[in-house]
Amino acid sequence: MNDLYRALASVFPKDRITDDEVVLAGYAADSAIAPGSATFPSYAVLPKTTEEITHLLQIADRFRVPVTPMARGSNIAGMTVPVQGGIMADLRLMNRIIEINKDGAYAVIEPGVTFHDLYKELKKAGFFCHLPTAAGGSSPLANYLMRPSGNFSAKWDPDPILSLEVVTPQAGIIKTGSASFETAGWRARYHCFPDLTGLFTNSYGTLGIVTKGSVKIFDRGEEERLVLTTFDSFPPALEYMKRIIRRNVADSVTFWTWGWSMFHEMMLSKSEKMPEEMLKPDQKTPPPGVPFGIASARLSGYKEVVNAQETVCIKVARELGGDHLDNREARERYPGCYNYLHSYFVEGVLPKPGEESQIRAGLHLPGCLLTAEPSKLIEIEKFMWDLAQREFKPPYFFRALPYSHGREFFFAFVVYVTGSLIEEREYLQRLKGIYGTLYRDLLRNYGGVMFRYRKDPTFFGMTGMYGELLRRIKKLVDPNNIMNPGMLLF
Repeated sequence: MNDLYRALASVFPKDRITDDEVVLAGYAADSAIAPGSATFPSYAVLPKTTEEITHLLQIADRFRVPVTPMARGSNIAGMTVPVQGGIMADLRLMNRIIEINKDGAYAVIEPGVTFHDLYKELKKAGFFCHLPTAAGGSSPLANYLMRPSGNFSAKWDPDPILSLEVVTPQAGIIKTGSASFETAGWRARYHCFPDLTGLFTNSYGTLGIVTKGSVKIFDRGEEERLVLTTFDSFPPALEYMKRIIRRNVADSVTFWTWGWSMFHEMMLSKSEKMPEEMLKPDQKTPPPGVPFGIASARLSGYKEVVNAQETVCIKVARELGGDHLDNREARERYPGCYNYLHSYFVEGVLPKPGEESQIRAGLHLPGCLLTAEPSKLIEIEKFMWDLAQREFKPPYFFRALPYSHGREFFFAFVVYVTGSLIEEREYLQRLKGIYGTLYRDLLRNYGGVMFRYRKDPTFFGMTGMYGELLRRIKKLVDPNNIMNPGMLLF
């Protein structure tokens, strides 16, 4: 028994600390890690309280041992893999929904709470929360800390985070937003002083461990409705989304190309076999009788208002050359797609009925995720189709949605790799090489910014004094760089 283990054992009982290699193997890699390159942590611990997290970071700082925090979820981007070893802080037991404040329209939760947990309690209270395209077992707090894309990011700022409680190695426990005042509650992201909540969003666990957070919740309204419209190309769909969001017609809207629709069908069927249409060489052109893409809009409020909003959505779509897809027709023609979209946009729950078949049939890569101004997105779409036809194997597809009242758009061009990791190892390495320069090209040529940091220190270096200021803050709260150093951010 070494000194580090004895120190950890003074804080955690034996059933919440382990060095068992069988257990540690589960933390050593995710689908973003190339075969044969996994790195085991030395120990995994399961904290239950903020106080235990505080002691953990004090011990790790004293021993100069890296700490990698992990909440819940499928973890497909390598962000919670302990690539430098050290201690894995598994936060799944910090799973309390501390408060659902209907008056202030926020919920205070811990990182181990799942979307399914939160959804069930919010539904009882007449509210729902922002949902990403993730599994229901994922952590809302962890996902929201990375500026999520999802079902409710269009009309309002895409960041659902309000106040936070964060434990840092040397600055101790920090509360941000209105929670920094003991009597002001958790309702606001910032007050009469600068916004420190934003400091910890998109920091990927490199500044500290978030132990509590308040998140925005939304009144479900008297009526909730899904409106589906179809388009034969992306430019009119983009204009449609801009109009219905900027003119306050819809709460949210997302455009999905035909490949996404078939992916949703595959999830519902739980089939292990990829549909032949998804593997055809020309991925841009849909199969006969299938629209290029579907725009799914959420409407909510009083019934009379929602009726008028639906009429306007259909009118705008047809003015732009699109058409309305009636919900009954959608259920008959695309049951899996309709099931997913209705659950996602109206019920407010992540279905993921066929996630296991998704894993069996292939590897769902994060792909190229970015944000850009609307006009630039048309150019980016063309660039990505051309790149995909040269470099990618089918299937590949994209989705897009407006952020912050349509001032910018989220764009996700996803490659779905079929076959095993071993079989496709060479192809995966080639994709990695392409992604290595792709984001810099998209930033330079189109002003597109990577949606989440992809472990490219040169990209962070392009931010000038912004990055230098963050480095100085890092030295104040974590001078020994023990917090998730494998992210290569600092």
